[in-house]
Formats: sequence, C-alpha cells, structure tokens
Amino acid sequence: MDLYGKYLHVRSAEEKKARRRKILRRNVIATAMASPPFIGFLCFTAVPMIMSLVISFTELHSYNLSLAKFIGIRNYVEVIKSEMLWTSILNTLYYCLSVPINICVSLFLANVLTRKIFCGKIARIILFVPQVCSSVAVTLMWQWIFEDNYGVINTVLTAMGLPKIAFMTDKNWFMPAVLTISLWQNGTNVVLLQAAFVNINKSLQEAARIDGANERKVFWRVTLPGLTPTLFYMLTMNLIAALQEQTVMQIITTNGVGPGYRALTLVYYIYRMAFTYTATMGMGMACALSWIVAIFILIVTRINFRLGQKWVCYD
Repeated sequence: MDLYGKYLHVRSAEEKKARRRKILRRNVIATAMASPPFIGFLCFTAVPMIMSLVISFTELHSYNLSLAKFIGIRNYVEVIKSEMLWTSILNTLYYCLSVPINICVSLFLANVLTRKIFCGKIARIILFVPQVCSSVAVTLMWQWIFEDNYGVINTVLTAMGLPKIAFMTDKNWFMPAVLTISLWQNGTNVVLLQAAFVNINKSLQEAARIDGANERKVFWRVTLPGLTPTLFYMLTMNLIAALQEQTVMQIITTNGVGPGYRALTLVYYIYRMAFTYTATMGMGMACALSWIVAIFILIVTRINFRLGQKWVCYD
C-alpha cells in the first residue's frame, strides 16, 4: 500500500470513529431526555399498579405493608357482596348523565360561537375560564351558591316569596345540583368543537345548499358527520372521567357521603375504604375495588370504540 493509500485508510478509520462518537452522543442525549418520563412512569404508575394488585389479595388494615396477610380472592368476594358497592355504581351511572348533557350543550354553544356574533371572543374566554380554575375552589363556590339556608339561589327564592330548596340535604336535588356544576365546567368541550366546526369542509356545505338543502339538513347531513371524530373523543374522555369522579362529591357534601349516600361514587368509595374505614375494610378491599373499576372502565371503553366504528365518520 502506497503512502496515499495509507492516508485514505487512516482518514476512513478516523471518520468511522467520529461517526460512532456522534451516534453515541446522540443516543446518550436522547436517553437522558427520555429517562425522566420513563422513570416517573415506573415510580408513580407501574410500581403502584403492581403493588395495588398484590395488596388486593391481602388483608391490610394499616399503612405498614409488612402486616399484609395473604387471603386470596376474599377481598373481591367481600367487595361484590357489599351493599354500598351497588349504591356507588348507581350514583356513578347517574353522574354519567353529565356526559351527554355536556356534549349537547357544548355542541349548541360551539355552533353559536362559530358564527359572527357580538362579543364572541369574550364569550369564548368566559366559557373557558372555569376549566382552568381549581376544582376544589369551584366546588366550594357552588357549595356556597347551593347552601340550604343562606345560599345565593335560596336567598333569591326567599326574596321572591318562594320556598327554599335543600340542594345539599335532599337526595332528590343533590345530584341535579352536581350535574349543574359539571355542566358549568365544559369549556374544553366548547373549544374542541369550535375547532372542529372550523375544519368542516365548506365546499361540501355549499354543494348541499346549491342542491336545495336547507340549513337544518346541511347541519345533520354534512356538518354533524364531520364533527363525529371530535364528538367520539369527547365522549370517550368525558365518560372515563365521569366513571372516576370523586373531587366534587367529596368536597360538596356536608356529611361526607351526601343525602342518602348520593355522593358515594365508585372512586370515592375506594377512597373511603382505604382512608375512612381502614380498620374495618382496609387497603386490601380498596385495591380490589380499584381493579374492578379499572377493568369495568376498560370494558366500557372497548365497547365505546366498537360502537364508534358504526357512527364515526373519518372521511
């Protein structure tokens, strides 16, 4: 090999080493950037899930894991036999009525705000403000509004000579009051649907009008099918959130469970099992119920996706 050939060989080897160092540096940087979320997932999601699954097969009435005693599936049997379980299921399903109500109201508001109306931008801001507020603060505000004796609504009713309404102590009025709070916090749904309205194919709407379709037919036959992907997303996410509702129920009640146990949803029941009835039910039953709820939500979500194939239009 002549001198020029040796030079080329050395240069090629140096370029390969430089390329390897560059690739290694990129891999190290990428790993360093991806590690925090992955470590967070392991520490705060994967490990707790595994621990809760293990604890669900044990009897544990304290925070000391060394006192856990394996009892098999007894916790699952006791949870299913519990009368409060079925009460919490009915309350959760009742609260799930907020999902179609919120979607329908959001659809109406988004349709109105998409048009050129006076103070439309200000109205959008006002509708979205509740979404960025603390759920605790919002619930306390509504608790003051619905208070039985000196609340805003009952004060107005008294001034008009009408009888007061026991929103917080009457089981027939408690859940409608909670649904009102949920309806007030639907700003995200309005924003999502507004974006979906803007992305509707205007040429299809114009073609339908040219063919003689009125505005009602244009909405039901052209606009609404174009909104179905967004509506499906909202239905899925809102339904999952409704099945996991706890915050409003826990804060708004005066006795912890509401009138006639109306505030006892599934997730709130899990919380009370673990932290209120620790001596009687304990962590084992709470973990067992949490896995039952998780599997139930997975089944509901899967059914929702299967049904979505029949009415969601992605064209």
